[in-house]
Amino acid sequence: MQELTELQQMLETSRPICWDALPDIALYMDQVVSYLRRQTIGVGEHDDAPMTSAMINNYIKDGLLPRANGKRYSREHLVYLTAISLLKNVLSVKDMKLLLGREITPGSEPEFYRGFLERVDISFNDVARSVDPDIGEGDLANFALDLAVVSSATKIACEQVLSILRKKEAEAAAPDGN
Repeated sequence: MQELTELQQMLETSRPICWDALPDIALYMDQVVSYLRRQTIGVGEHDDAPMTSAMINNYIKDGLLPRANGKRYSREHLVYLTAISLLKNVLSVKDMKLLLGREITPGSEPEFYRGFLERVDISFNDVARSVDPDIGEGDLANFALDLAVVSSATKIACEQVLSILRKKEAEAAAPDGN
Protein backbone atom coordinates (compact mmCIF):
# COMPACT_ATOMS: atom_id res chain seq x y z
CA MET A 1 0.00 0.00 0.00
CA GLN A 2 1.62 3.23 -1.20
CA GLU A 3 0.48 5.32 1.76
CA LEU A 4 2.11 2.92 4.22
CA THR A 5 5.32 2.89 2.20
CA GLU A 6 5.33 6.69 2.39
CA LEU A 7 4.63 6.57 6.14
CA GLN A 8 7.46 4.12 6.65
CA GLN A 9 9.85 6.27 4.63
CA MET A 10 8.85 9.40 6.55
CA LEU A 11 9.41 7.62 9.88
CA GLU A 12 12.82 6.39 8.70
CA THR A 13 14.11 9.61 7.19
CA SER A 14 12.34 12.68 8.55
CA ARG A 15 14.41 14.13 11.38
CA PRO A 16 15.12 17.49 12.93
CA ILE A 17 18.48 18.79 11.78
CA CYS A 18 21.57 18.39 13.95
CA TRP A 19 23.00 21.03 16.28
CA ASP A 20 25.71 22.15 13.86
CA ALA A 21 23.12 22.76 11.13
CA LEU A 22 20.85 24.92 13.31
CA PRO A 23 21.00 28.60 12.40
CA ASP A 24 23.80 30.33 14.28
CA ILE A 25 22.14 33.70 13.91
CA ALA A 26 19.26 34.95 16.01
CA LEU A 27 15.80 34.65 14.47
CA TYR A 28 12.65 36.71 14.90
CA MET A 29 9.40 35.04 15.99
CA ASP A 30 7.94 34.64 12.49
CA GLN A 31 11.20 33.06 11.32
CA VAL A 32 11.18 30.68 14.30
CA VAL A 33 7.59 29.58 13.60
CA SER A 34 8.42 28.97 9.94
CA TYR A 35 11.63 27.16 10.82
CA LEU A 36 9.89 24.85 13.29
CA ARG A 37 7.59 23.53 10.57
CA ARG A 38 10.69 22.08 8.91
CA GLN A 39 12.03 20.74 12.21
CA THR A 40 8.88 18.91 13.24
CA ILE A 41 8.42 15.31 12.17
CA GLY A 42 5.09 14.52 10.54
CA VAL A 43 4.03 18.09 9.93
CA GLY A 44 1.88 18.24 6.87
CA GLU A 45 -1.64 18.63 5.71
CA HIS A 46 -2.96 16.57 8.64
CA ASP A 47 -1.13 18.50 11.37
CA ASP A 48 -3.77 20.28 13.40
CA ALA A 49 -1.44 21.83 15.97
CA PRO A 50 1.59 23.48 14.39
CA MET A 51 3.69 25.68 16.66
CA THR A 52 2.37 29.24 16.74
CA SER A 53 3.78 32.48 18.11
CA ALA A 54 1.05 32.48 20.78
CA MET A 55 2.13 29.00 21.90
CA ILE A 56 5.77 30.09 22.07
CA ASN A 57 4.81 33.14 24.15
CA ASN A 58 2.81 30.92 26.50
CA TYR A 59 5.75 28.52 26.89
CA ILE A 60 7.88 31.50 27.89
CA LYS A 61 5.25 32.73 30.39
CA ASP A 62 5.02 29.21 31.86
CA GLY A 63 8.80 29.06 32.30
CA LEU A 64 9.19 26.15 29.90
CA LEU A 65 11.20 28.17 27.40
CA PRO A 66 13.81 30.84 28.22
CA ARG A 67 12.95 34.40 27.28
CA ALA A 68 14.11 35.70 23.93
CA ASN A 69 17.10 38.01 23.75
CA GLY A 70 15.20 41.14 22.85
CA LYS A 71 12.92 39.81 20.15
CA ARG A 72 15.43 37.32 18.83
CA TYR A 73 15.67 33.59 19.37
CA SER A 74 18.94 31.64 19.40
CA ARG A 75 19.77 28.08 18.43
CA GLU A 76 19.36 27.21 22.13
CA HIS A 77 15.73 28.32 21.83
CA LEU A 78 15.38 26.14 18.73
CA VAL A 79 16.59 23.14 20.76
CA TYR A 80 13.87 23.70 23.34
CA LEU A 81 11.23 24.35 20.70
CA THR A 82 12.18 21.30 18.64
CA ALA A 83 11.82 19.10 21.73
CA ILE A 84 8.59 20.85 22.73
CA SER A 85 7.16 20.39 19.21
CA LEU A 86 7.51 16.64 19.57
CA LEU A 87 6.61 16.33 23.25
CA LYS A 88 3.54 18.61 23.19
CA ASN A 89 1.60 15.82 21.49
CA VAL A 90 1.83 13.62 24.57
CA LEU A 91 2.85 15.72 27.58
CA SER A 92 1.38 18.67 29.43
CA VAL A 93 3.35 21.90 29.75
CA LYS A 94 3.92 21.04 33.42
CA ASP A 95 5.40 17.65 32.51
CA MET A 96 7.54 19.07 29.69
CA LYS A 97 8.85 21.69 32.11
CA LEU A 98 9.76 18.97 34.62
CA LEU A 99 11.60 16.88 32.04
CA LEU A 100 13.34 19.63 30.12
CA GLY A 101 14.22 21.43 33.35
CA ARG A 102 16.03 18.32 34.55
CA GLU A 103 17.68 17.60 31.21
CA ILE A 104 18.73 21.05 29.98
CA THR A 105 20.89 23.49 31.89
CA PRO A 106 22.42 26.65 30.45
CA GLY A 107 25.27 25.58 28.20
CA SER A 108 24.17 21.95 27.97
CA GLU A 109 21.86 22.46 24.99
CA PRO A 110 24.21 20.89 22.38
CA GLU A 111 24.73 17.77 24.50
CA PHE A 112 21.03 17.46 25.34
CA TYR A 113 20.06 17.95 21.71
CA ARG A 114 22.43 15.23 20.45
CA GLY A 115 20.95 12.77 22.96
CA PHE A 116 17.42 13.87 22.11
CA LEU A 117 18.03 13.30 18.38
CA GLU A 118 19.43 9.83 19.17
CA ARG A 119 16.22 9.02 21.07
CA VAL A 120 14.12 10.33 18.18
CA ASP A 121 16.10 8.25 15.70
CA ILE A 122 15.77 5.02 17.71
CA SER A 123 12.06 5.47 18.44
CA PHE A 124 11.01 6.49 14.94
CA ASN A 125 13.04 3.68 13.37
CA ASP A 126 11.40 1.18 15.74
CA VAL A 127 7.96 2.34 14.67
CA ALA A 128 8.99 2.34 11.00
CA ARG A 129 9.97 -1.32 11.32
CA SER A 130 6.47 -2.11 12.60
CA VAL A 131 4.86 -0.68 9.46
CA ASP A 132 4.11 -3.36 6.89
CA PRO A 133 3.49 -1.69 3.51
CA ASP A 134 1.97 -4.94 2.25
CA ILE A 135 -0.75 -5.03 4.91
CA GLY A 136 -4.20 -5.62 3.54
CA GLU A 137 -6.82 -2.92 3.70
CA GLY A 138 -8.87 -5.10 6.03
CA ASP A 139 -6.00 -5.14 8.54
CA LEU A 140 -5.47 -1.37 8.68
CA ALA A 141 -7.86 -0.88 11.59
CA ASN A 142 -6.14 -3.65 13.57
CA PHE A 143 -2.75 -2.09 12.88
CA ALA A 144 -3.99 1.34 13.96
CA LEU A 145 -5.45 -0.23 17.11
CA ASP A 146 -2.10 -1.91 17.85
CA LEU A 147 -0.32 1.44 17.50
CA ALA A 148 -2.90 3.15 19.73
CA VAL A 149 -2.57 0.50 22.45
CA VAL A 150 1.24 0.73 22.41
CA SER A 151 0.94 4.53 22.58
CA SER A 152 -1.41 4.22 25.54
CA ALA A 153 0.87 1.81 27.39
CA THR A 154 3.86 4.07 26.77
CA LYS A 155 1.94 7.13 27.97
CA ILE A 156 0.86 5.32 31.16
CA ALA A 157 4.45 4.31 31.87
CA CYS A 158 5.66 7.84 31.17
CA GLU A 159 3.07 9.34 33.52
CA GLN A 160 4.11 6.94 36.29
CA VAL A 161 7.79 7.84 35.85
CA LEU A 162 6.90 11.54 35.88
CA SER A 163 4.96 10.97 39.11
CA ILE A 164 8.05 9.39 40.66
CA LEU A 165 10.17 12.36 39.51
CA ARG A 166 7.69 14.85 40.99
CA LYS A 167 7.67 12.92 44.28
CA LYS A 168 11.49 12.88 44.41
CA GLU A 169 11.61 16.63 43.72
CA ALA A 170 9.04 17.32 46.44
CA GLU A 171 11.03 15.22 48.91
CA ALA A 172 14.24 17.04 48.02
CA ALA A 173 12.53 20.42 48.42
CA ALA A 174 11.00 19.60 51.80
CA PRO A 175 12.62 21.59 54.64
CA ASP A 176 13.64 18.45 56.58
CA GLY A 177 14.59 16.53 53.41
CA ASN A 178 11.74 14.01 53.85
